[in-house]
Amino acid sequence: MKTGFIGTIGAIAAVVITLAGCSALDVVGSTAVATFATLMETEAGNVTQDAASGRWTLASPGGERFEWSLDFAAPGPNFRMAFDATPFLSAGLDPSKLPADRYGYEAVSKTLSLSFDMGKDAFTYKGTPTPLDTFKEIVRTHRANIGYHVALDHYGIALGDGNMFEWAKDMKKNDKDMVFVLNPEPLRAAGVDPARITGWIFTKIPVKDSTGKTVDVDKFVKPYNLK
Repeated sequence: MKTGFIGTIGAIAAVVITLAGCSALDVVGSTAVATFATLMETEAGNVTQDAASGRWTLASPGGERFEWSLDFAAPGPNFRMAFDATPFLSAGLDPSKLPADRYGYEAVSKTLSLSFDMGKDAFTYKGTPTPLDTFKEIVRTHRANIGYHVALDHYGIALGDGNMFEWAKDMKKNDKDMVFVLNPEPLRAAGVDPARITGWIFTKIPVKDSTGKTVDVDKFVKPYNLK
């Protein structure tokens, strides 16, 4: 299986986020589940359950982690992203200037994390839950946070504050199978110079605002080719 960091700024910048609403025939929701299942199958060896935190953890080839809670009613954040802080520290980051309600920094491991909450929904399962079972509950309870990016043929979860986790609809046709997307503004406010960042792509991405108008916003993105 081929893994590695890849990125074409022009292609990434062509993303337009579309969040479809619930409907009797929810194509986006059902296909998001099917494609997430493929991601779980492809990365089965990199998905673990952390009993202490009550979250599933998907580790990327580069060490970034995406975590989702088995039960939103349980203590702790519903979602968490964690990654190496070194590129951001080298670009001027002062962790003490980051909003404490969203960001965490572990100085020993030099790990930067972001935590997200969507609600306190209790998830129900038949038998022992799998990572996909939990994702189905997320789609059921927070469908509005599940979106489809037409230009890149991606599905994703809008985590909050402009941060996202995305995956390809068809890994055989897409070279960006898994993507971490960060809102750069809090990082820039804490001293990060985007021009000095390595390992992440800093680019503008067209997204729809609350009025439906398409606007260009800055993002840090890190994509992986898994197949």
